[in-house]
Amino acid sequence: GVAGAAAVAAAERTLFVGARSSYTSELRFWCPEEGPPPSPMPCFRLVDDLGEVVPGAEAHVPQLDEEVCLRMMETMLRVSEFDKVFNDAQRQGRISFYLTSRGEEACSVGSAAALREDDWMLPQYRELGSALWRGMTYTDIANQATGNRHDPAHGRQLPLHYGSYERRIVYVKSTLGTQCPHAAGVGYGM
Repeated sequence: GVAGAAAVAAAERTLFVGARSSYTSELRFWCPEEGPPPSPMPCFRLVDDLGEVVPGAEAHVPQLDEEVCLRMMETMLRVSEFDKVFNDAQRQGRISFYLTSRGEEACSVGSAAALREDDWMLPQYRELGSALWRGMTYTDIANQATGNRHDPAHGRQLPLHYGSYERRIVYVKSTLGTQCPHAAGVGYGM
């Protein structure tokens, strides 16, 4: 049954460097009034390393058509290609700052794909895929990364602090974690 499948998934351990937690196919949130979350926090997953749906996760797997899946994959590949060029440019001293999205492409593309086009996004570093998903072009992001005369922020942002009012993408900020209160403000303003 589902409980047995969840137990099998929990017996497996993550292979991330620095993290050794069990997997779970149970989508669960912990609330402070219910007590502390388990330590370490289990890693929720829908598919295994071979792309197969893990037992017990079937109810959580979204139904996506092939066209959307192909667009998501193409966007993830575009992130990787952009990263190669601009990471090299940063290493050569051509731009002052760049962080790749390596290994996190699916997170930003999948999150952006789940939103409506009129939803605001408040991204952080390593979320280039969300901007590309929303239609920002290589040229748009390159203009902002280099702070050239076509940069809508007129060079007043660090490289990789891209954004687009037209696409409802709030500019990335260096201060980590500020997206939470900003998102609450955006929500109240909608």
